[in-house]
Amino acid sequence: MVLLNKKFQIQQTTRGYMKQISRQIAACATVAAALLAAPVFANDVPNAASPGIAAKLMVRGTLEGVQVTDLRSQRKNDVMVVQAEAINLTNRDVRIYYRFRWTDAAGMQVGDGEVWKPLMILGQQSQFIKGTAYGPQATDFKIEMSAEPR
Repeated sequence: MVLLNKKFQIQQTTRGYMKQISRQIAACATVAAALLAAPVFANDVPNAASPGIAAKLMVRGTLEGVQVTDLRSQRKNDVMVVQAEAINLTNRDVRIYYRFRWTDAAGMQVGDGEVWKPLMILGQQSQFIKGTAYGPQATDFKIEMSAEPR
């Protein structure tokens, strides 16, 4: 009888440990899930995906969670054409404003300054920005950008 009683106590203790371990595993899983699903804050997102892209951006303030991830340029009919992809990494809609600054080989501005163009980027979506230089004398560019949350 004493042996049976001790065996029962060991089983009860083992069940208690198992419940405690199960609770700890569940708590760890909950914390891990919360960290993985944590929202992206606008201040945590860099403006560009690479230093090369960042060198071509002039950002006024913050881009509110928008990041430029791709930037391509080529000459078509002897005129420079640029395309950039901007991705909104937050869940909020963001309105960005952009304009291109075209320069010649000496770094002087080519043509009149462009007006600011608005572009709405929905949460977790991407948009392409495209610009064409004023003429063949443009050899370089910068994209000037700003943003405001909607």
